[in-house]
Amino acid sequence: MTAVLTPATRAAPVAPVATGTAGTLAGTRRLVRLILRRDRIRLLLWIGGLVALMGVSAQSIASMYGTPQQIQGYIDTVGDNPALVMFAGPGYGFDDPNAGTILVNETALWMALAAAIMSAFLVNRHTRAEEESERADLVRSMGVGRHAVLTATLLVAAGANAAVAIGCAVVTLAFGFPVAGTLALCGTIGLVGMAFAGSTAVAVQIAGTGRAALGLGTGFVGLAFVVRGIGDVNAAVLSWMTPFGWGIGIRSYADERWWTVVGLLAFVVGSLMLAVALSVRRDLGSGLVAARPGRAEAPAGSRHPLGLALRLQRGAVVGWAAALVAAGLVYGSVADDVDAMLADNPELADYLARIGGATLADSYLATALRMLALIIAGFAVSSALRNRSEEAAGYAESMLATPVSRWWWAGSHLVVTVVGTLVLLVVCGFATGISYAVSLDDWSRVAPLTLAALATFPSVLVLAGVATLLFGWLPHATVAAWGALVLVAVVDIFGRVLDLPDWMLLLSPFEHAPAVPAESWDALPIVLLSLLACALFALGLVGFRRRDLATA
Repeated sequence: MTAVLTPATRAAPVAPVATGTAGTLAGTRRLVRLILRRDRIRLLLWIGGLVALMGVSAQSIASMYGTPQQIQGYIDTVGDNPALVMFAGPGYGFDDPNAGTILVNETALWMALAAAIMSAFLVNRHTRAEEESERADLVRSMGVGRHAVLTATLLVAAGANAAVAIGCAVVTLAFGFPVAGTLALCGTIGLVGMAFAGSTAVAVQIAGTGRAALGLGTGFVGLAFVVRGIGDVNAAVLSWMTPFGWGIGIRSYADERWWTVVGLLAFVVGSLMLAVALSVRRDLGSGLVAARPGRAEAPAGSRHPLGLALRLQRGAVVGWAAALVAAGLVYGSVADDVDAMLADNPELADYLARIGGATLADSYLATALRMLALIIAGFAVSSALRNRSEEAAGYAESMLATPVSRWWWAGSHLVVTVVGTLVLLVVCGFATGISYAVSLDDWSRVAPLTLAALATFPSVLVLAGVATLLFGWLPHATVAAWGALVLVAVVDIFGRVLDLPDWMLLLSPFEHAPAVPAESWDALPIVLLSLLACALFALGLVGFRRRDLATA
């Protein structure tokens, strides 16, 4: 058929497609507005939660440690305990402490870790995830430059980290903390977040799939945190190889060393330049490391929902297991050094006697296993929400068009969630036990620590149940499941230190579970938490059975 050119069409020639720098600049502003519109709830939750946490921490520490005697009492209890150094940092400024020193020791690393995770998820979600959903194809067809999407995403990430830094600085200054130390603390939190935004942008160019890119990005965050911990305990040079080490090395409230900001900025700029350079070497929707081609026909195990769910999530389970083995080996190797602290720290020995007489090593191991369980809860929530991502991508509609019931399809992913969580807990408990046993030359420690990790199993499943409940009844609000995980993490990590009210502590399912091996096993809370998790799973499946599919 021959096209007919009317006077109207002849008078309105097609605009040329913008490319290169011009296209990037032309499309970036619209893309930034689009990202902010689509992600505003997640960003508000992240930013608001981190600022609120910093405000609560600053207020509590300012009120609890208002005198030199109270501050010194904290230092005497914490001291140079290697267990606490692993979780909180090297304790800069302990020789001449102040309330700011305590604020840094309690919040700096965890705030930076949260900002890093926020940045990694944000960058991957608006780059490779958009490519795999094919929305990036539509954006690129509008004549925007090749780098417009990446540029807009990184601008939003920079704005989010800047908002966290500014908000935290405002609330901290409001409680009377010194200006210089506050700017150092809050500024480096934002810079560490941007450092991992840059590293995730590099991972996006390398990985073959969006999930692999997210795994690389978050895996680097976890690796950097563990390496920083090892460095702070045994070899300081390792700590300086990570953004976390550079961030805490500024020594906020303790004779600040501003030159460390240069190192963080260099890491940010270098990673962003590398990401841009790599982006021109790959095709849209693929990575520099090509995804392994699949079989011509699906294997027999993948031809039913459970086998397919296992195949889709097995990579995530293996990746999480590898990271948890490394973390468990590190945490277990430190536990042997903890017992020696009691003889030189009567304040800490007296504290442990008041809370039940557990040994310092058992208390440390219980804390380590709970921290690892919180990390595993991230897998559990992500795995439980795989149903939602499959539904949003339209794959659920194709599956349910076959003789597969909604119960069977959604329940298959939940089976993988439950079994995968159990496997990860066993793996991290076993790795911690092996490392501790090697340090003591006592192999009888392995089995008890492996079982101790299972004490948190029902608590983790409760969080997965919350995600399932939201998937079933409020599919567009499943981001709230991550908010629940953040709330639980805050209560567990900071609840006692910040003297949070009892009703807030009880919001965490981990608060109800026995802290084995520091506490003895108690079957009642474990059974009740298990029943609660089962009820949440069932209610979520009922909700999914009753509603329409939601693809957006």
